[in-house]
Amino acid sequence: MPSIPIDRAALGRFAESVAADYLESHGATVLARNVVTAQGEVDLIVGFGDEAAVVEVRSARGETGADRLFTATKERQVRRVAAALEPPIFRIDVVTVLFGTRN
Repeated sequence: MPSIPIDRAALGRFAESVAADYLESHGATVLARNVVTAQGEVDLIVGFGDEAAVVEVRSARGETGADRLFTATKERQVRRVAAALEPPIFRIDVVTVLFGTRN
């Protein structure tokens, strides 16, 4: 496994790659990455057979609880983006990637 990036932007990109690899290993097909609309951005659009899902990837270092990584504000923004897609996507998944700390 490659080393974990230090800066926040690189950590986010790395987490998105980890999430995409995980989803693909479980039968999903990554249809798009970093989709930007007037309503905002979503990390991944994936296909599960004939169903599509918007996937938001959240990442953190250490012991951060996953429940704090996907806020109500972020959920509203992701829902707006998903609804604006053509065709609209009604399934929203969240993948949390937690990176441990090393001493």
